[in-house]
Amino acid sequence: MALDLTGTWHGIYAEVDGEARPASYARSLESSYDGNRFSIKIHGEAKHEGTYSINENSNPAQITFVYTKSSHFQLNTPRTGILQVVGDTYKNCIGVVGAPAPSGFNTTAQSNTVLTILQKKGAQESSAAEAIQPEARHVVVIAW
Repeated sequence: MALDLTGTWHGIYAEVDGEARPASYARSLESSYDGNRFSIKIHGEAKHEGTYSINENSNPAQITFVYTKSSHFQLNTPRTGILQVVGDTYKNCIGVVGAPAPSGFNTTAQSNTVLTILQKKGAQESSAAEAIQPEARHVVVIAW
């Protein structure tokens, strides 16, 4: 089944470099997809625009953005990430411009990676949002 992002998606969770962003920031995110075009608004202001493509043959599926307008990313250079869609919930983890896609749905300090979880506009927040939460981090402490 083809992944279809057509429509408008609203943020419900955002994480950058291993740090969760405030809920108010996550809720300010709006991503729109139409054909092979995308736009991202933050606090109602268009910050990023360009084209995107999805490679469903990789596991997990990969998404590649090419920015033609951006408030702070290099233009016309691919920015690759991974994505998952469950019902009306969409999760992506996007890496550094020009670098390979992240291998998992998590970010770490100084990685320049972004994790977002979005809900389709008009959808009720569902259990799919719980199923698509960020990967758990495990810390092992060894005492000598």
